[in-house]
Amino acid sequence: MDEKTLYSLDSENGSKSSGSTTEPNYCMGDCRVTRNKRKASINYSEPPRKRQRCASEPAEVPVEDVTAKGTKRKASTQRGPPPKRRRTGTYDTNAGEVSPSSCSPSTSRQNNETPSCSVRTSREKFEAKYLQLLKLGKGGQGTVYAGERKTDNLPVAIKRIPKAAVKTGPVVINGKTHMVPLEGLLMLRVAGGAGSLGKHAAVSLLDWYDLGTEVLLVMERPVPCEDLLAYLDKNLFLREDQAKKNIMKQLVEAAIKMHSCGVFHRDIKAENVLVDFSSDVPRVRIVDFGSACLVTEIPHKSFCGTTAYIPPEFFRLSTYEAGPSTVWQLGALLYELVDSHFTTRKFLRKKITINTMLSKDCQDLLKVCLAVNPQERGTLEQILLHPWFS
Repeated sequence: MDEKTLYSLDSENGSKSSGSTTEPNYCMGDCRVTRNKRKASINYSEPPRKRQRCASEPAEVPVEDVTAKGTKRKASTQRGPPPKRRRTGTYDTNAGEVSPSSCSPSTSRQNNETPSCSVRTSREKFEAKYLQLLKLGKGGQGTVYAGERKTDNLPVAIKRIPKAAVKTGPVVINGKTHMVPLEGLLMLRVAGGAGSLGKHAAVSLLDWYDLGTEVLLVMERPVPCEDLLAYLDKNLFLREDQAKKNIMKQLVEAAIKMHSCGVFHRDIKAENVLVDFSSDVPRVRIVDFGSACLVTEIPHKSFCGTTAYIPPEFFRLSTYEAGPSTVWQLGALLYELVDSHFTTRKFLRKKITINTMLSKDCQDLLKVCLAVNPQERGTLEQILLHPWFS
């Protein structure tokens, strides 16, 4: 990819609202927020199962008398079986907040199959190369199917996105400017293309096709695997050693890697984490970069992600930053791994608390991640060095 590659996501050449059915807009600070219908679970190795779903969290969350310091939380001393985890709602303002100069692209080269090196527009060539199989899941930004690469039966996931729902950025390739799906560009930055298959926590992008009315993203599909929410449904909650070894440490390392590549996922949650069982130790894989953006030096002013895990500073200040927000989402996920369902709204209203039956180190890590004041939250690098991981 040429070093002069440009990224842009503005209202004229960038994003349009997704094709999902939406509820009325709600005003949050200076931006408009649309509550989209929830994304479906995507199980990359088997047909989706029916799951109980919950309504989206209200877009406006009043935060009464929440202070960053000196807030004592009454911990639960009894631990019954946690309720079955439910799918959470997402919403996306689709507001332009990435400038062309906010981050420079990676200049690493992939092999000839790297999608950044060519613009594929032939449906016949796609059908000749890939076999589309059963539907894995459907969300507001597209439908994902299982598939195979015909030459070697490599399992792939094929995400079909209506053209109107695709966020794009201009990329200069061999002196010509092409509008490339932003989701694909961000995946290339953190996981590379076909030449990086299986090397990173984020799944690799193998190909992309612009077919006029829709865009197809072809990604690696780990087999066997299941999303973390389905894994939790089976196990209710995990022992701390399981959560630590199999999930959390890998997630923190993956988040550090993504941020070092200039990518802010914005929607880390159980539905977007796959547990790969192809080796002796379960491996975490990150999927769905549909809400992702570039890391910027200035705070973000519009929220894109899942309602239940909004960092509290967005409610108070109408801004949020990549590092503290990611730490908050990881804290929310850790809470769900070792205890029960989490939402920011309930936590701020003290309707859920940190369980004192957990180890002291685990309790402390949760407090570090879920500090209401983002300035008091640990950084990703700091929480990786927390004693709980020792």
